[in-house]
Amino acid sequence: MPKKVKAKKIPAKSAPMEPSAVVVGKVSLKERDEIQALFERRNGLLELVQSLSQNGSGMLDNAAFYEKVVADLGKTTTRFKKWWDEKAKAYGWQGRPGWQWSIDFDSCQISLNKPNKS
Repeated sequence: MPKKVKAKKIPAKSAPMEPSAVVVGKVSLKERDEIQALFERRNGLLELVQSLSQNGSGMLDNAAFYEKVVADLGKTTTRFKKWWDEKAKAYGWQGRPGWQWSIDFDSCQISLNKPNKS
């Protein structure tokens, strides 16, 4: 009768985890200030619209006011995207489909971030 040999379990090799953020470079203080101003303006406009829509003040029913806020938000969003596109081209940052650029405002460091799948 053949001797029974226990098979050893060899753990399967898993693919290396892809990082969720990759540092790609750094910008000047002036460039940081430009994108920070756009970032704060865009977020402020979004918060304004959200607040006004929740408080029932009727401010968003004023067509002229609403159009002004929407136009400003559109222009700011366009300028925000243009800034990232221009800097990526100027500095040679390589993007990835579905990933987003971000900046650490303290260090001026630029990262490319994989969005969370939640």
